Amino acid sequence: MTSVTRDSDVHITYEDQQKINRFARCNARHGDIKEELKIKENDLQNLQDAEDEMLIALDSDEKVPFMVGEVFIMKTQDEAQEAISSQREDLQEEISILNSRSSELQDTMTQLKGDLYAKFGNNINLEPEEE
Repeated sequence: MTSVTRDSDVHITYEDQQKINRFARCNARHGDIKEELKIKENDLQNLQDAEDEMLIALDSDEKVPFMVGEVFIMKTQDEAQEAISSQREDLQEEISILNSRSSELQDTMTQLKGDLYAKFGNNINLEPEEE
């Protein structure tokens, strides 16, 4: 991902190398956060789907199995809806925090890119590799 060509006359200082390393760390963390966001958003959609199915398929006095850890317990629909609502709020808060961290990392990477491209021009590549 991050590379500097060897055939240029541009001298790489310790500070430049620190910026390159920082960019690489930020980029790696940004990728991890993006993956984590996908998982959280999928979990949020699964909660919504479960709640919708529960409302459509069950009578109001029927108990539903609700997963706690690795075990299912029986809850009333009201208890299950409250638990789903609580989990949804927690996930939305986690997603918000991850989005904020992602934005901060993106801002840092943009600044570092500007600094590094200003000094190294086409001799450095900070763009993600095509997959």
